[in-house]
Amino acid sequence: MQLAAMSCRVLLVVVFTVAVVSKLRSAESFGAFVRSVQGFAVLSPRRGRAVARLVTGAEVAGVVLLLLPGPVAIVGFALVGCMLGAFTLAIGASLRRGVPVPCRCFGASTSSAGPRHLVRNGFLIAVAVTGAVGTSHGLPEVPGGLAVAAGTGLVLGVVVTVLDDISESLRDSFPAAVRKGQR
Repeated sequence: MQLAAMSCRVLLVVVFTVAVVSKLRSAESFGAFVRSVQGFAVLSPRRGRAVARLVTGAEVAGVVLLLLPGPVAIVGFALVGCMLGAFTLAIGASLRRGVPVPCRCFGASTSSAGPRHLVRNGFLIAVAVTGAVGTSHGLPEVPGGLAVAAGTGLVLGVVVTVLDDISESLRDSFPAAVRKGQR
């Protein structure tokens, strides 16, 4: 369980670090994130900015807690799991309203949040739960195994953060008729 917890921890640290950096790299990036938050939650500009700051601060806190040893990391897993649950609810509400909102989770993506983002968040929630359970068991560490587990988490974290890019590239690679299920 400790190896799975290490993979989960690294994966979530990568995902949330990329999310924070992509939002804070410039005023323009943060402004785009604020507009995205406003679209998801139907908020005024002032409230949207406050919620965006709260989300970004919670993401930073999640990363810090996940980097700390032992039981403190369980709090980090719980925090990121709750945030992912809230993000999932916001995406679901946006989809129900039929309002396309760009997902600014990892930067300047112009693709609207959709079902794949719900699946991604469900996967990340499962990762957070697995990591918390694995960390709570506190089994002895296997040094070589931890390196492999950390590497696995790193690779999966990178894949998750570029999933929109991969999806758009694949979509653009196929003719429109194939994408619509026609032959």
